Amino acid sequence: MRTSVTNSRSFWARIGRAAIRMAGTAAAAALLCGVMVRFAPGFGLDERQLDANLSAETQQAIRHSDNIFNLGFSQSLNRPIRDLLEERAPTTARLMATGVAGGWMLALLLAVPPVIWRRSSFEVGGAALSGIAACLPAAGIALLLFRFGASVTWMIPLILFPRLYQYAGNLLRHARNLPHVQMARAKGLGTIRIFFRHVMPPAGGQLLALAAVSVNMAFGAAVAVEAICDQPGLGQLAWKAAVARDLPVLVILTAMVAVLTQFSRLVADAVSPARRTA
Repeated sequence: MRTSVTNSRSFWARIGRAAIRMAGTAAAAALLCGVMVRFAPGFGLDERQLDANLSAETQQAIRHSDNIFNLGFSQSLNRPIRDLLEERAPTTARLMATGVAGGWMLALLLAVPPVIWRRSSFEVGGAALSGIAACLPAAGIALLLFRFGASVTWMIPLILFPRLYQYAGNLLRHARNLPHVQMARAKGLGTIRIFFRHVMPPAGGQLLALAAVSVNMAFGAAVAVEAICDQPGLGQLAWKAAVARDLPVLVILTAMVAVLTQFSRLVADAVSPARRTA
């Protein structure tokens, strides 16, 4: 009984520390973003002030109407930030969901066959494809696929899969060479059975941790994809806000990304075998 109470208190203590860490990270990231934008060259200038057709009174009214401390309103888009987030979040969430699912599908399709059948040709082919994709930046892949008329749905998977393939392939190959797997192979067990019953269990926890981190990777890819393909999501909003030096939007989006990063890290630590056994 006493042990269960102690474990419960330890669990809630970890949750509390994680919540404090997430809040602190979000606040620090938002503050740093605000300072960098505030002292950037050209901050506080409005394109409308460059219009020679406007009178001096109108330009003066524009300068007085800009309130950089209103964190609930976008000066560049002239709309409440809450409305912008509600409209654009579903697009980004859909792209991220399909991107993570598609990226893992491609990574596992290339990483699993060499582990099961132990053929170097499979491994060389997967390494070549992932190497070519890894050499191209996210914006380069999005622009190349956009020029050929490819669907936006496949852009984020192709951006994510090189890193996912490398990590997943290393984990599976390491699990394949464990002593108990070698013993199962010596006993004459089938390759499929060995993979699902002896290779996947030791690698499963680390693959789940990588899956949690890949959500944060998908958002970074979504910024380039949405900006190039003109998709009305949070990534495009971040790009437009950065170009327009829209401080309120940048601060809120930076805080959201910081919270997402910390949450992904928290989930990854929770499912990691090393953390569970510690």
